[in-house]
Amino acid sequence: MEARVAAGVPADEESGLLPRARPPPAAAAGRRPSSSSAAAPRRAPPPAVWATVDGPLGMPLEDAEGHARRFFLWGFACLPFLWAINCCYFWPVLRAPAASSPPAFAPIRPYVVRSAVGFTIFAVVLLTWATTFIVGGERLFGPVWKDLVMYNVADKLGLTGFMG
Repeated sequence: MEARVAAGVPADEESGLLPRARPPPAAAAGRRPSSSSAAAPRRAPPPAVWATVDGPLGMPLEDAEGHARRFFLWGFACLPFLWAINCCYFWPVLRAPAASSPPAFAPIRPYVVRSAVGFTIFAVVLLTWATTFIVGGERLFGPVWKDLVMYNVADKLGLTGFMG
C-alpha cells in the first residue's frame, strides 16, 4: 500500500471507499489510439431495476411480491395505512407506466396499484367523516349533537370531576 500512496494513489481509493481512476488506454501505453477502438464507443450497461425506493439496499425482486401481497392483505384488517406504506415503499413500481415497466414488476404491480386505490378510498371516507363533524356540528345534527360530542358524554358519566 505504501508503494501506491507514494505513486499518488489516495488511501481512500485503496480501501475501496472511492472508485479507482483509470487512465485512458492510450495515455497509459504512451501510444495513439487505434482506429478500431475510437470507432466503437463503449456502451454503459443498462441500469439495474429495483422495485423499492431504497434501491440496492432494499429487498431482492424475489421477496418483493410476497411483501407487497402481505401489505395489501393486512390493509384490510383495519390497518389501511399499510396500503400507504406499500405505495411509498414500492414507488418505482407504482410510478412506472404499465406498458413500459420492466417485466420483473408484473407480479408486484397489481398489489401496489390496489393498495393505492384502497388507501385513496380510505382517505376520502376519513376526510369526509371528519369534515362532516368539524364543519357541520350542531347545525347539521341538531339536538342529537349533544349526545354525540365526547366531552358531553364525559360530563354525563362523571369523568370530568377530578379535573378541577
